[in-house]
This record gives sequence, C-alpha cells and structure tokens, in this order.
Amino acid sequence: MSRNVLETVMGAVVLLVAVGFLFLIYSGTKANTSSDGYALVLRFDRGGSVLPGTDVRIAGVKVGSVTSQILDPEAYQAVVTIEVENDVKLPKDTSAVVTSDSLLGDNYVLLEIGGDTEMLQPGDRIANAQGAINLAELINKFVVDTNSGGN
Repeated sequence: MSRNVLETVMGAVVLLVAVGFLFLIYSGTKANTSSDGYALVLRFDRGGSVLPGTDVRIAGVKVGSVTSQILDPEAYQAVVTIEVENDVKLPKDTSAVVTSDSLLGDNYVLLEIGGDTEMLQPGDRIANAQGAINLAELINKFVVDTNSGGN
C-alpha cells in the first residue's frame, strides 16, 4: 500500500515539474505584444529566420522585437515590422542587419546607429537593411573557389 502512495506522489511531482518547464518555455518564447514602443519597417531580400518575437538589438542590448513578417508579392522581399522601445530614438540613417549570436545561435536584428540629426518616426522604413547570410551558400562558394583556383 505504501508503495502505491509513493508512486502516486512521485508521479504528481514529475507532472508538476513538467508543467513548470512548459510554463517557463512558453513565457520565455512568447512574443511581446504590448504596445510600449513604436513600429518601424524593414525590407530584406533574405529574411532568414526573423520571425515574430525575434530580438531587435543595439550594441547587444535588446531594445525591441519583430512583430510581423510578410512577403511582398511584387518585389519578392520579406517585409518585417519591428517594435522599438519608445525611449530609443533612432536617426534616419540607421541601418539593420540580420545576424546571429554564434555559428548555430539564434538570429536577431542588429540596428547600427547612424549620425543623422533627424529621427525616425513611427511607421518609417529603415532604408538600409541587410538580410541573413546563407551559411551553406557561403561554404559552397569557398569550396568551389578553392577547388577551381588550382586548375
């Protein structure tokens, strides 16, 4: 009888731990939907894995997140909307680059601040945006160039 009680208690503990982990994962990956910032638009030839919830950073510090990504059927570009914190004012010549933490790390949008005195307004487009680098294409190009250079 005591063995059944012990197994039941252990099962309940395992279930509680599993629910705790699921809550932690869900709350950590949930996109921030609060409207405490302003929206800016980016256009990329290669959007990479820039999905809603992806970080937007300046100098490694998170200042916003991606809120949407759609395909422009006319230009065949990824149109990405980001939300930046209200207290972060960006010059008009700010540029955006999709990059990653490491070789296999998560992608994020890095904002590189310009020197213009005029600031971007909500809904403006960041004109200079560079999409993600395709690692497989880069390695393939290196291998092909290395092999064809000697012949």
